[in-house]
Amino acid sequence: MELYQLRTFVTVAEEKHLTRAAKRLNTSQPSVSAHIKALEEELGIALFDRSRKGMGLTDQGALMLDKAKKVLDSTSELLNQAEKIKGEPVGGVKIGMNLDPETLRITRLFEQARTAYPRLTLKLVQSSSQRVEQYLKTGVFDCGYILGAISAPGIKGRVLRSVDFVVAGPASWKQRIENADAREIAALPWVVHTQGCRLDMIIEEHFGMANQNLIRAVEADDETMTQLVMAGAGIGLMYRDEAEAAEKAGRVALWRGKTLSLDLFLAYLETRSDDPKIEAMLRVHDAVW
Repeated sequence: MELYQLRTFVTVAEEKHLTRAAKRLNTSQPSVSAHIKALEEELGIALFDRSRKGMGLTDQGALMLDKAKKVLDSTSELLNQAEKIKGEPVGGVKIGMNLDPETLRITRLFEQARTAYPRLTLKLVQSSSQRVEQYLKTGVFDCGYILGAISAPGIKGRVLRSVDFVVAGPASWKQRIENADAREIAALPWVVHTQGCRLDMIIEEHFGMANQNLIRAVEADDETMTQLVMAGAGIGLMYRDEAEAAEKAGRVALWRGKTLSLDLFLAYLETRSDDPKIEAMLRVHDAVW
């Protein structure tokens, strides 16, 4: 029995699908199938019921899942202890990035990490706050950035800063939005963020209405959203500094209502608080922020 077989077993059990498990493990579907088959043959039991809908655990598989997780957790603790003994964390750290690199001070982060921990390799993956929470719990990310309150149990976060947002619209809409009240702003077409972004949540909270009642002109990621607002597709939330610079350049008009704010967290699993890689990332962020 190999540890990679147990990791594959746990991942397939969580994803309930061979293709998704293969993508998460960064391997092929045939390899995932082979790992599961070899593990089932060695254990002498069927771990999964296979169907067109996916992979469901058998009763025996469900009993084995908790044991497999404990073995992997114990292995992780052993490796963490070895790294502590060596005094230097080694390996890759996958970080979920929900904002642009400049706002997250990524250049300074990489410089600090290279200096303090030259044997760590940082890998950034663009994501959203909601997906960061999900991927932390499933082990896809080691740590990641989250805007707003952390809602998932078992996830800890360190506040880095408060990020301010303002409502911006096309420059040609200046008379329409500059001194509008909240009800008038809420009734305009919106360029909203892709599903899973916390900014839509604060739109709902601030304007006192459900997101589905907004006129959702288009959904886009951060960079595309800004371009669409400038092009006249609708109004949307922009980082205050970026929006004020764009206003001075005559590219957008800003609503004069209050600034909206969310805390920015570096988040990680509570069970990994003693992980040398997580400890290293916390120290690096302390130095940068």
